[in-house]
Amino acid sequence: MRRVGRYQSLAEAEERAAFLRAHGIAAHVTDTSSLLRAAGPRSGRSRAALWVVLEPQYQDAVALLENPDHEVTHSLDERQLEQLETQGAVQAQQTLFRGVLLIAAGLIAILALLYWRGMI
Repeated sequence: MRRVGRYQSLAEAEERAAFLRAHGIAAHVTDTSSLLRAAGPRSGRSRAALWVVLEPQYQDAVALLENPDHEVTHSLDERQLEQLETQGAVQAQQTLFRGVLLIAAGLIAILALLYWRGMI
């Protein structure tokens, strides 16, 4: 994934992402406003970032955002975009599940060690 833009509002970033998706480019928006609060008040910071999911589509995305008449060479059809989103959601869910299992296994191991040493 490569960032193609930063925007002052989440709505503007979402609108640009929808524009890219309408042209067959897989795009993702991240909300950076929580990072802004953590870093303290400063003006001029972006509140959202726009990302292109697939590396081969990066140049098309940049060109399309600069020129709405750009002819996209690496576009995906609606079915391919849906498959990509579904695949990403499944992978995220699997990663989260593995993380939870790893944490649970670690806690069980710590409890077993404490029990074995007579500390609990």
